[in-house]
Amino acid sequence: MTHVALLSLEPWDEVWRRNQHLASRLVDRGSASSLTFVTPPTGGLATQAARWSPHPGITVVTPPLVVPRRFGGHRVLGEWLRYELRGADVIWVNDPVAGASVINRTKPMAYDVTDDWRSMPQPEADRLRIIRAEDRLAAVAHTVVCSSVLHERWLHRYRIDATVIPNGVDVRAIRAAAPHALTGPGPHAVYVGTLHENRIDLDLVRDLITEWPGTVHLVGPWHLPVSVSTQWRALGADIVGPVASADVPAWLNAADVLICPHRVDDFTLSLDAIKAHEYLATDRPVVATPSCGFQLLSGAGLSVVGAEGFLSACQDALAGPAISRTVAVDWDERTSAFAAALGLGQALA
Repeated sequence: MTHVALLSLEPWDEVWRRNQHLASRLVDRGSASSLTFVTPPTGGLATQAARWSPHPGITVVTPPLVVPRRFGGHRVLGEWLRYELRGADVIWVNDPVAGASVINRTKPMAYDVTDDWRSMPQPEADRLRIIRAEDRLAAVAHTVVCSSVLHERWLHRYRIDATVIPNGVDVRAIRAAAPHALTGPGPHAVYVGTLHENRIDLDLVRDLITEWPGTVHLVGPWHLPVSVSTQWRALGADIVGPVASADVPAWLNAADVLICPHRVDDFTLSLDAIKAHEYLATDRPVVATPSCGFQLLSGAGLSVVGAEGFLSACQDALAGPAISRTVAVDWDERTSAFAAALGLGQALA
């Protein structure tokens, strides 16, 4: 009986990310008997702890936090977490600052690095806090990274040969999904993912919406200003917002071309976007900027181009030949590797 505690940077919601895909499978396949999924308070503060169970064997816990982090909230949160997670057998860290606050050398700990957080645009105090936390975690935790870029950075920074476990995809769901009925004139260019200024190339997306002969559909959590959505809708974009993970395959299969118009910088180069795996599990043409893992990929129907050639590549993709791709790596296989990295063995069938 092994109880795993996960300190997550992201909430448990219907927009499943790496943490949820791996956590649910660890429990379903018996690698963990139970799992506590610690999620940050909505809006940054919470007057009391909240608990609920979204999945058999998994309890989502939101800690209380009445002191803002910049005024000592990190220390208060750490004290609460150390007590709350005292019964955990394994600590899985996704949030480095929270993870550093619960270091216990008597328990196995793994730091799963999904993004190079220190390279993200942010106040210098926040950057230094992340660096200090990762310095501490590097000394005590087994390090897992999701991309070869992160592997090289951890080797350079800490001389750590981190375990590389990329993201995965639900291949069966994508292959079985009927296309979603899209609105607006065709051809249809579809983006599925988080819309955040640290990831999206705003100028490129605006230009694409303006010049694309059909409709650009933007599917995913929206973290951009209202002024941006107002402008893009006026130009003809379909801003869908977040959709449940189960509905993503239908959106992917509805596209005439799948797009990833991301910024190219130190932060985005560190990412292994789930969309890079999902897109390539379809038979749709894909056009992406050289970031978020796409810069390392090649294959049938994939065009990796800079902003200047993006529109032309999308137009060329419409006239391309039929696409047949090899099967992408499923989340089940990734979970087997992750279970081993957590020291849970190969319990997955």
